[in-house]
Amino acid sequence: MSISELCLRRPVLATVMSIMIVIFGIAALMRVPVRELPNIDTAEVTVSVNYTGAGPGVVDAEVTTVIEGAISGVSGIDSISSESELGGSRSVITFNADRNIDQAAADVRAAVQSIAPELPEAADEPEVEKNDTQGDPIIWMTMTSDTLSASELTDYADRFVTDRLETVSGVATVQIYGERAYAMRLWLDPDAMAARGVTVDEIATALRDNNIELPAGQIETDSRRYLLRTETRLASVEEFEDLVIAERDGYQIRVSDVADVELGVESDDSIFRANQETAIGLGVLRQSESNTMAISSAIGEVVSQIRQDLPGGTTIAVTSDDATYIRNSIVQVVQTLAIAVAVVVGVIFVFLTSARATLVPAVTIPIALLGACAGIAAAGFSINVLTLFALILAIGLVVDDAIVVLENIERRVEEGEAPFDAAKNGARQVLFAVISTSATLIAVFLPLSFLQGEVGRLFTEFGITLAIAVAVSTFVALSLCPVLASRVLKQGQNDHRFARAVNGGMQRLSSGYRSALTRAIRAPALVLGIAALLSGASYSLYQNLPSQLTPQSDRGVFFISVEAPAGSNVGYTNAAVQRVEEILAPYREDGVLDDMIALVGRYGEPGSAFVVGSMAQWGEREMTPRDLLNEVRPKFAEITLANVRGFAPSGLGAGGGGSPLEAIVTAPSFEQAATWSQDLVELLRQEPSITNVRRAYEVNTPGYDITVNRQRARELGIDARTIANTVQTLFASAEVTEFIERDRQYPVILQAREGARTNPDDLRGLNIRTEDGTLVPLDGLVEVERQASVRAYNRYDRQPSVEISGSLAEGVDLGTAISITNSAADQLPSGLTLSYSGQAESYQETSGGLIATFGLALLVVFLVLAAQFESFVQPVVILLSVPLAITGALLTLLVLGQAINVYTQVGMVMLIGLMAKNGILIVEFANQLREQGRSVRDAVIEASTVRLRPILMTVLSTVLGAVPLVLSSGAGAESRFSIGIVIIGGFMAASVLTLFLTPVLYDLMQRDPEPSSQAEGDARTA
Repeated sequence: MSISELCLRRPVLATVMSIMIVIFGIAALMRVPVRELPNIDTAEVTVSVNYTGAGPGVVDAEVTTVIEGAISGVSGIDSISSESELGGSRSVITFNADRNIDQAAADVRAAVQSIAPELPEAADEPEVEKNDTQGDPIIWMTMTSDTLSASELTDYADRFVTDRLETVSGVATVQIYGERAYAMRLWLDPDAMAARGVTVDEIATALRDNNIELPAGQIETDSRRYLLRTETRLASVEEFEDLVIAERDGYQIRVSDVADVELGVESDDSIFRANQETAIGLGVLRQSESNTMAISSAIGEVVSQIRQDLPGGTTIAVTSDDATYIRNSIVQVVQTLAIAVAVVVGVIFVFLTSARATLVPAVTIPIALLGACAGIAAAGFSINVLTLFALILAIGLVVDDAIVVLENIERRVEEGEAPFDAAKNGARQVLFAVISTSATLIAVFLPLSFLQGEVGRLFTEFGITLAIAVAVSTFVALSLCPVLASRVLKQGQNDHRFARAVNGGMQRLSSGYRSALTRAIRAPALVLGIAALLSGASYSLYQNLPSQLTPQSDRGVFFISVEAPAGSNVGYTNAAVQRVEEILAPYREDGVLDDMIALVGRYGEPGSAFVVGSMAQWGEREMTPRDLLNEVRPKFAEITLANVRGFAPSGLGAGGGGSPLEAIVTAPSFEQAATWSQDLVELLRQEPSITNVRRAYEVNTPGYDITVNRQRARELGIDARTIANTVQTLFASAEVTEFIERDRQYPVILQAREGARTNPDDLRGLNIRTEDGTLVPLDGLVEVERQASVRAYNRYDRQPSVEISGSLAEGVDLGTAISITNSAADQLPSGLTLSYSGQAESYQETSGGLIATFGLALLVVFLVLAAQFESFVQPVVILLSVPLAITGALLTLLVLGQAINVYTQVGMVMLIGLMAKNGILIVEFANQLREQGRSVRDAVIEASTVRLRPILMTVLSTVLGAVPLVLSSGAGAESRFSIGIVIIGGFMAASVLTLFLTPVLYDLMQRDPEPSSQAEGDARTA
């Protein structure tokens, strides 16, 4: 007994099963998380070490290599990227996809702690964080105040804002930009120090020895205990000024004699502005694997609470939020989903001409979609853009089975069979076809979960969601649909004008199709020739169409990078940024831009800055971020103070710093990496396809090398550490102790006053105390030579590396640029290793994986069909139509001027299953007719004619169900358009051709049994 017969006998059971699916689906929707993309974030941990005043070479040798040596033993590491720059080291460890981030961070922290004693004494303790500390914040906020100074506002944010924001689940850290953190600054006067015979070490020692608080113990009596507290900390400017450093000839030398003391700021090497007004910025960085939308919602609630407690005249506002795009994108997809449901139901009604009959497949849609939602929750997935894409595309698929079942039942009812008998016999007749088509579709979708790379893993949820939806729809089609059909269908119910017009048109179409098919079968060479020509064109089209990772999406935000010449200070860079802001200001006045923030001195580099522009909502503007950037790019080129380039982020979470082509050259040594990367840059600059080629290794950072005369220093009893400490303190600054203000600890920083550190002669005038207590000038102990150096040393997987980036010329695709780069690298020495990052890395991983997935899907479908039909020939008949669908999809891309990307390629994989469905309907029914004694040719002509209506219904349902994807607008419209046009163009064009190709192939590749064999079979039966 089939499931259809069981449900017809027990209709309540069938109803209850469907209701249970609905209940589980609704319950799943109430608890399943909502996010932009599936959670495929890899664990990423950053180790940072500050080493104030140390040059890149020293940091690399003494800090970075030690850190990398320790963490290299941690299991599950995918890659290590390190940067050694002036004053610090940063190593980003990326783990394999299956590595738990908490455990990974714990393992890294333990490894780093084990080698902490090996780090230089002057270096700070390593900091381990569960994210990339130089990653882009997901939320930007600004704080301004009419009543608080910059230092007071920074202190308030540090005390009362950032701590509350960092308690939100999923937040890694909240960074303050443009901060003016309090510090007790002692501006040393080298001339006054020399006149009084005081050295830097003596001042630092006096501060450490006299600004300390140690446990003093307690006094105990017979009945009481009293705690002892030593008030030995310095707490005010006056107390620091009055501190005695030394005594010379009975005269006490105080700090005020050799330094100016003020409650200043720790650093003023950064500037933050919001809409051209000075402010401080708050950037929320999320932890790897956390949910951006959940963080955004929680941050919004916390910010609302913070606003209530702000001092008068102080404001806090969210100026940029990645979740805005995500929410708008999901809303657009849900609206598209609703429209697609309405369109598909309308198509069904047009063909069935009866509201009662339309009800049967229409009921299947919500049950199947809710069943898919239950499957999403059971699998631990989320509601995201890709799973919603799957549900939209599933609409046309989930009604297919119901249409096939209903159409067969309705045809039998119209032929005079009782509704119950028609439901039982009709469902039994198409049972094999329905199961075969569903198994084929599931076999196609599951290989999508084997795609490689980060972008490839995104489509695991897409493929499995589609498979779940198809499986649920098959169950409903075979259980509930026959029950409903037996009760709503009646003979003669289509006896009205509209029905007669539709049925008359279908009869004429069927007759015309039968006549054309008969002639086509008699001229197979013509049909096969056309099919071969079109199929062969697919290879040429695929090779010549441009390719990209993802379509250029409008995420409502753009970034502008400003890089001043090496050695530029904040004031110089700020002048260039102000010019950028002036160029963008009219767009904000016109309402195209909502907010604009600028940060000068990012990552502690005075010559580096960036601007973030948040566009108005999608429905409130016609200009996209790329349109705006293209319009202002000529004006940016006129800015001579700095190199200014703008870019808009891509979709699917693909990384990158704005350049589509990002390559990493690694070599055994920094010298070789520098030489070979320069050779590669020169080769790429000769290629017109790649523009704006840049190398992140230039020996152009101005500076001075200080060489110590060790022999002379040894004779005077002066060690190199004393010389280094003196230079570091006066020119780089040194944090020697702390002071406490309102229960917060702030640094006490020594540094030469600004006028005493402006030229190399200031170095030579410093005094060092010898072993016998006399002071000697530094001039006689060191040589100062002007020498340019690199800004930073980079390592990739512990090897010296240099990063190269480039843009693509107009009309050049990313795949071509990667091929050109690989060819250029082949001309260089064999010791060079070339890797890619960002979009280029994702493209390489995904493009090769999709081709393999396409082949795997074809193989799996072939094997599934062979097992079902017990034949290796009939699957070939069915699948030979797939190349036609690919050609149709590629022609559509060519006509519309679109590129091949990950969305279009996934659509092409889907076409395998869609095309197989049509072939299965024809082949399976033809087999049934041959079992009844029909010849091969008569059987396939009859099967094709009878199945014409359900095929047209399923094709139009799928095609028109995808139309809302193409016509939708707003956030994420570009990706919906890409996958929609492939389904529409490929499926519609190939379906028309398949109506002739599949019958012709069946007629050629199947044989009628020999008459004698048939007679013998009849005799044995008798």
